[in-house]
Amino acid sequence: MTKPASADPPHNPPRNGTLELVHHHPGRLRVRADVFALLAQGGAAVSLVREAIEAQPGVTRLSHNARTGTLLVEYQPGLAEPDDLLQHIADAAGLERPGKDAIGAFGRSPALLAVEAARQLNAITAELTGSRADLRAIVPAALAALSAYSFVVHQDTRLPRWDNLLYWSYNLFSSLHRNEIDGPTPTSREPLLGASAGARGVRVMATGEET
Repeated sequence: MTKPASADPPHNPPRNGTLELVHHHPGRLRVRADVFALLAQGGAAVSLVREAIEAQPGVTRLSHNARTGTLLVEYQPGLAEPDDLLQHIADAAGLERPGKDAIGAFGRSPALLAVEAARQLNAITAELTGSRADLRAIVPAALAALSAYSFVVHQDTRLPRWDNLLYWSYNLFSSLHRNEIDGPTPTSREPLLGASAGARGVRVMATGEET
């Protein structure tokens, strides 16, 4: 008596490797995989990825470099999500996608991190001084104080010249307080027109002729 053939357990289709995130900047996503560099299979894999990616809203361009096995996806931030693009690329090429935190490692540039750190430091400074001062005033004041010290202590060659420090202090303070220095801008020319009409009336009374 023969035993009935047992059905094979379900399994996931084999993958062709792992998709590697090379670089990400908002609007540009570069990935790499060995299958994109293979002469025999690279063309087919890239065609599948291109068909899947170019159908996504917000994608503007896909470039392929067969020598390095990389794909560059250019997209419009806000219309396309990089995590979704990674998933579509991996699914179309039969690859394991990078980890969930892969985008986060490239998502913030050093400039943005520096700006956020400066904002946090400014908030701490305002809290410690009871909102009486912030970095806009403290940094120029520190440069001015350093200028005075450099003027008195000439032997310390590690410091910049005192006049350079004083110029930096003035320039930085002026830039950060431009709105306060310039004051409110006039939004109407009515006062000027009124003054002109008054002056014309004075001339009429003095000469008896209206110009």
